[in-house]
Amino acid sequence: MNIGLISHEVLETSQRITVTAFSDIAHYLIANPVISIFICLALGYFIGKVKIKSFTVGATVGTLLVGLLISLILKGAGTYEIDGTVKTIFFSLFIFTIGYEVGPSFFASLKKSGLKIIVLSIFFAVVAFAVSIVLFKTFDIGAGEAGGILAGSLTQSAILGTADSTMKGMLSGTALKTAESQMAVAYALTYVFGTIGVVVFLRNGASKLIGANLTDTVKKKIEQTNFHESSSENTVVGNIKARAFCLEKGAELIGKTIGSIEEQYDDSLTIIQILRDGKQVNLAPDVQLLEKDTVMIIGLLDAVLNFEASGMEETNDSEALRLNVVKQEIVLTDNFSLDVIKNLSENGIVISERMRDNDILPEEEELKALDHLILVGPKAAISKAVKKLGYVKDTGTETDISFISIGLVVGLLIGAISFVVSKIPITLGSGGGALIGGLLFGYYQDRHSNYGLMPKATRWFCKSVGLNLFIAIVGLTSGASFISAFQSMGLKVLLIGILVTILPHIASVYFGRFVLKLDAVDIIGAQCGAGTCTAALNGVVEEYDSSIFAIAYTPGYAMGNILLTVLGPLVVAICIH
Repeated sequence: MNIGLISHEVLETSQRITVTAFSDIAHYLIANPVISIFICLALGYFIGKVKIKSFTVGATVGTLLVGLLISLILKGAGTYEIDGTVKTIFFSLFIFTIGYEVGPSFFASLKKSGLKIIVLSIFFAVVAFAVSIVLFKTFDIGAGEAGGILAGSLTQSAILGTADSTMKGMLSGTALKTAESQMAVAYALTYVFGTIGVVVFLRNGASKLIGANLTDTVKKKIEQTNFHESSSENTVVGNIKARAFCLEKGAELIGKTIGSIEEQYDDSLTIIQILRDGKQVNLAPDVQLLEKDTVMIIGLLDAVLNFEASGMEETNDSEALRLNVVKQEIVLTDNFSLDVIKNLSENGIVISERMRDNDILPEEEELKALDHLILVGPKAAISKAVKKLGYVKDTGTETDISFISIGLVVGLLIGAISFVVSKIPITLGSGGGALIGGLLFGYYQDRHSNYGLMPKATRWFCKSVGLNLFIAIVGLTSGASFISAFQSMGLKVLLIGILVTILPHIASVYFGRFVLKLDAVDIIGAQCGAGTCTAALNGVVEEYDSSIFAIAYTPGYAMGNILLTVLGPLVVAICIH
């Protein structure tokens, strides 16, 4: 028997089995795209976490690359045909949530002194639009390429959805599939520089263009604004302390009344319990402290430390420390004078934070309807105060699906409105409409916090999975023509993307400094927001060890999300004609 012949036959048989098995798997995946979509999400999120020094490609780019690769590998077995309705549903959830989150800060920005930041953000978007149109027309860039370049260069992935919606309304058949493939490839090619380029420019180059020493400017800005680094929710709670003390002989507070002591500490400290001979004393402003009293206080850390320094001896008596203290965020339903603070203090409640339109409210400011107060104190006292002041802000875990769905319906109907300018049909499309719906309903929910709750975890899921499921479908349906699209675009798209990334930022730096007279901190913070580049904000915050850039970032980010997203349909419509 010829062993060599047998080995050859075994090898051929195993190869046929392997090819057949691969073919069967490929056909199965093509016929069941749901499995492929979840493979894209699984691998895309994994790739997105991989760090190259301090840079990560992110889940969106990772998911797109996996989708393109799977589609390319399985090309011989056919192409993915996935109902566009699925993309629309998930992208609508994503973009509505973006609007829902930025709505309160967007409308608040329009009313505040941050008008110059708004103007700078609008200027950035206008320049980005102008630069894009000039380059796209000069180099004969098609609609798909234009949408992808714009989305990648400006790191605004939402443009992919709004551009795709417009292309579906104006193209069909092979032309639509080609445009969608080109959009995916152009986005993948331009996104990396769109992120890294902006981070490096705003962190290291922008201030040099206008001759500013950013380190000195940051210090001066902090001094001028009396800026304090923002605290997390846990830090705020950690700054509120409850302690118990015994009044030993000779303590300076013996004989003083509760009211005079709290006034001495500017109401940043409250006496919430007095034990005398083992029994609780009924509290009132005119009640005097006596020797051997056990006094429990609650207040800000500095005030508690000062109280301790006045001759007190701390006790760990479990009875003295037994108190049900809670933290509650409430929304005011009317205007209140500063006397409300004194009244709260007399009931053992400390106001740990006051907010208006998501900003910290100065202590001397009168309280107005819709202001938010974060109260810390005895549960019973807070419950009583809430009835007089307003209502508890709902921070539960259950999403108001009816509210969100109505918001989406309103938004999608707005997006369906279309009008013609110079023979070009202008429409927001489903994506732009959902964004407007999110803005309006997010703003309403902020004003009526007991309606329309969308918890943080739900918002994260809708934003992250909503976008990336849409991106997975884009990758799977575009990968088959990836090679041909890349060969026809290649270096030209990359170079155009670099210009679209950098030129608007350069122009905005000069406009902000010499026209709007803003300092370098506000300019850079605003441009991080206007360009929706959170990575750039993180970069400058780390470089200069201050989050003061976030002051200008917030209104800029709100405007950038809206304006750049709306640019998608407009640019694509122009490039089709």
